Amino acid sequence: MTQYPILAIDYGTKHIGLAISDFKGIIATPLEVLHITQKNGYEKIVEKISDICENNKVQTILLGKPQIFHISHQKTIKKINQFEQILKDGIKLPILFHDESYSTITAQDMLLCTSQSTKKSRKKIDSVAAAVFLQEFLNSKSQDNV
Repeated sequence: MTQYPILAIDYGTKHIGLAISDFKGIIATPLEVLHITQKNGYEKIVEKISDICENNKVQTILLGKPQIFHISHQKTIKKINQFEQILKDGIKLPILFHDESYSTITAQDMLLCTSQSTKKSRKKIDSVAAAVFLQEFLNSKSQDNV
């Protein structure tokens, strides 16, 4: 059984978007985008994620994983699997996966509909994408209970 709150992670090689659910598993809210740099490598990223989990009493991590539509997605999935192992080594919480295909496109559309320019929305697109697939996950869980 899934426990709440859930922290969703939209993994990217340069940016990692985060979103969190409420304690009842109803609403997804974007958090921040973590930036991977030479000074801010995966070890520091996992430390930040661990702090966020602790501060928000996170019970489950939801890692976005695209479906394999193209060969390029195989490389992405391999990188996500490597990141999952880094997370497992640093954070002792259950990790689930959810299809994050098209979440970035949906997030871009949502931000454009709220009259935010593409330039301004770039800084938060990854966290909104994480909120998109987290909300899809939460909605699917609520349908399971009907």
